[in-house]
Amino acid sequence: MPASFLRALLVILIALGPAVASAQGLRVVARVNDDAITDFDLAQRIQFAIRTTGLQDSPDLRQRMAAQVLRQMVDERLQIQNAKRLGLGATDAEVQQRLSDIERGAGMSPGQFRLFLQSIGVSYEIAAQQFEAQVAWGKIIRRRVRPQVDVSEVEIDDAMTRLRANVGKTESRVAEIFVPVDRAEGVDEAKRSADRILDQLRRGAPFAAVAQQFSQGATAQTGGDLGWVLPGTLDPAMDAAIDKLQPRQFSEPIRTPAGWHVIYVAERRQFAATRTDDVRLNLVQMTLPLPVNASPEETSRATAEAQKAMSATRQCTDLHIQARQLKGATAGDLQGVRIGDLAGNRQMYEEIPRLPIGGTAGPFRVAEGMQIVSLCSRAGGDGLPTRDAVSQQLLLQKLEAAGRRYMRDLRRVATIDIKKS
Repeated sequence: MPASFLRALLVILIALGPAVASAQGLRVVARVNDDAITDFDLAQRIQFAIRTTGLQDSPDLRQRMAAQVLRQMVDERLQIQNAKRLGLGATDAEVQQRLSDIERGAGMSPGQFRLFLQSIGVSYEIAAQQFEAQVAWGKIIRRRVRPQVDVSEVEIDDAMTRLRANVGKTESRVAEIFVPVDRAEGVDEAKRSADRILDQLRRGAPFAAVAQQFSQGATAQTGGDLGWVLPGTLDPAMDAAIDKLQPRQFSEPIRTPAGWHVIYVAERRQFAATRTDDVRLNLVQMTLPLPVNASPEETSRATAEAQKAMSATRQCTDLHIQARQLKGATAGDLQGVRIGDLAGNRQMYEEIPRLPIGGTAGPFRVAEGMQIVSLCSRAGGDGLPTRDAVSQQLLLQKLEAAGRRYMRDLRRVATIDIKKS
């Protein structure tokens, strides 16, 4: 047998050695309908969770994490199976896009995540299963759950009324880690999972990283972020816990009808404090064309024409009339411009917000030419969210509840067999 062949075979055996050894010792730790989860799958996923949360690895930690990681894997298999039955399975391209999004969000270059997995001894397939479940679940929510959820105008009116009543109160930026309880007999096991999560946080694991790995709420992918929360918005038990926490503190597990929650308060602020940058302006702008490389004489001439148009403007709609009288000039309406979005042009940011209604500012040198702007009206700045923002928040809350019910039903009809150690 040629020596070159022996060397090549040796390289292959060395590379496959750990996989072969694992294959020989594979033990099924759970069956989810027709899918098996092996001890190797579980060990790899625990390794992935430990390294991405920054915990100090130890046999004791791995043993304590095993139950919660396994439950997460069971749910992911149910999501993938259900999506495939509905014709909504994640494609390879969609999984790859999810990976690219993660790399981009973490500031990684393309391909760097795979190198990270290789460096921590985790196969790409283990991580890809988690990504596949995330994509599949997103499709299920959009296609099956979303059509059953609606937000009425009355609900938005009620929410706006509550928001106005809360002006001046303190709101908190909150994140959560959620462990659901589907059956009465599952309360204690869910509490043990929540306690294990709490132990990881006490050992210094970043809250957002733990939420991404272990929370079973809709906000898991964003680190459990619930956004800014007012008193009376959440379950009373959660509200009470938030009130007692200081910024950058997390709670003990909190029991609600849905399950167990660990809450983190990031910061606090006064609700609906006036914020100038959030004021919305309705404007009319007129632009006189002027090349970027215009001569001083051309610039001076365009400036004079713009100043003449400004002096003839008494109300914002007059700019449309002026534009028709000047060769090459154009005018257009700008609705709902946020003052903060003008900050890129310091002169506009300083002058336009100070205008009286009907007043005109400029001329401003912009890439397209010489520009003047007239203020038609202003609104907002009271810090209250818009109706559209309130409607979206109500929709997300309803989708979260509907998604929990959908997941609970999947568990109830599935055949799930967790093997005893």
